[in-house]
Amino acid sequence: MSDRLRRRLTDLVAVPSPTGSEHAAADLVAAWLRDDGADEVDRWDAEMAELEADPAYPGREVERPEVPVVAARATGRRPGPTVVLTGHLDTVGVGDPDRWSRDPFGAEIVGDRLHGRGACDMKAGVVAAVEAFAAIAGGSRDFGGEVRFVGVAGEEDGGTGTLAAIRRGWVGDAVILTEPTSGDVVTAHGGALTFSVDVEGRSAHGSAPGGGVSALDRFIALRPVFDELERAANEGIADRRMTALGLPHATTIGIVRGGTWASNVMETLHAEVRVGVRLDETVAEAATRFSAGLLAGARTADPWFVDHPPRVTLSGARFASSSIAEDHHVVRAVRDAAETVTGRRPDSVGAPYGCDMALWIDAGGCDAVVYGPGDVSAAHAPDEWVSLEQTATVTDVLVDAVGRLLT
Repeated sequence: MSDRLRRRLTDLVAVPSPTGSEHAAADLVAAWLRDDGADEVDRWDAEMAELEADPAYPGREVERPEVPVVAARATGRRPGPTVVLTGHLDTVGVGDPDRWSRDPFGAEIVGDRLHGRGACDMKAGVVAAVEAFAAIAGGSRDFGGEVRFVGVAGEEDGGTGTLAAIRRGWVGDAVILTEPTSGDVVTAHGGALTFSVDVEGRSAHGSAPGGGVSALDRFIALRPVFDELERAANEGIADRRMTALGLPHATTIGIVRGGTWASNVMETLHAEVRVGVRLDETVAEAATRFSAGLLAGARTADPWFVDHPPRVTLSGARFASSSIAEDHHVVRAVRDAAETVTGRRPDSVGAPYGCDMALWIDAGGCDAVVYGPGDVSAAHAPDEWVSLEQTATVTDVLVDAVGRLLT
């Protein structure tokens, strides 16, 4: 591993960039790209109001006026295709800092592991993409076409940064997203929607709860309905990349809030739920499937819901699912490059999570795959980490893959 790659990864992890606060990280990457000999570096803040009016707007879960994006290009000596290396600069929050054994922004290195929020998801992938771009930009340029780097914000809550880059024209014939893939190539992924579910009860004094209706108890009655909707969403899947995951389309209750006073029967409850999107359905179809199914199931689960149905609202991120043919030339190029560099041919696999691959394909009209350093099991967790050796290896694979794709 080069000293510069290690230093850049350390510096980027040390810059906090939770979704909604990515400007400093974007500025740092833009400075690197200028130093790396890019023909053009484009650093701008996209207006959220414009993105919200876009037909492909993917939703969001963080209020913000703008989305920072950075992009760069390096052009070869001859005409040819355009290859985009891309990753997101935003991270999830730290959570409870007491659950960390290290400073989340200390970028502490222990052996081969660099620890810190965003190390795996996905600052190592961003640095690998920047370093691969730098190697190509600083080389002989004896290729046909153009290589681009695009660093986006707002991926963790929907993908607004990628939509901004697409609308500004930073697209390509082939796109490689450097999300963590554990050494394999992701060629299919599920989507994800965020719903708000509001349950109504009736308040009463806590000493005489029989006079009230607990919103918490009503919500608990919905649990079998959530389970049944999840089971149905994972039934009849034909794509072996997704069936191999076991549970490719999870339904997860992530937030539950309710009540105003300990001595009151809980009158209202608010929950936020993550719902999977199948490969064979659109975001709109998945939203209808879940909302209609929950309302129908609620009436059966508890008589209270006949006259007091839960309020089900599509409230946050709207990650579509997407896939690319396993024999596509972009897939072959990445797998061939990885085999050349590592001696192991990576598998073509599916992923259960939503990511920006769908936007690049659907809104950008690009062919896209996902390949990057890290294991998703370390993402979003305390003491998040990534392998330094794997980050360096992925950098070499990216250089090789881009070389195969540029004529």
